[in-house]
Amino acid sequence: MNKVLLRISGIIALVLGITYCITIIGAIVGVPLIVGGSKMMGYSNLSDSEILDRKNSILGWSIFFLFVTVIGGVLGLIYYFSIETNLFSNININTKPSYIQELRELDELRKQGLINEKEYEAKKKKILDI
Repeated sequence: MNKVLLRISGIIALVLGITYCITIIGAIVGVPLIVGGSKMMGYSNLSDSEILDRKNSILGWSIFFLFVTVIGGVLGLIYYFSIETNLFSNININTKPSYIQELRELDELRKQGLINEKEYEAKKKKILDI
């Protein structure tokens, strides 16, 4: 998964959080921005399965960022809604395990008489790892 959006969202939140902390009133918004920005940047280093476990947290911080930094929130939300798509984009549903093709080829060899029944059974067990 491309986690650049998470990293950029976190950086924007960190920079604005630090800027807001210059005033006391701004610190009320700035401190949560710094915390959220740090978390989002940390999420960009996680594996895909760990990202799925923290999916709701990503959504929460993205919504918060949306109200405070706008662009950071938009980037976070784009990433959030692309999580499922990115995880399954590399999976080809029509692919069959390679052992099925091997078994078919082995059966063809047996039918053609190039291997006997005993050799067929032995190789079949090896392919199926029985």
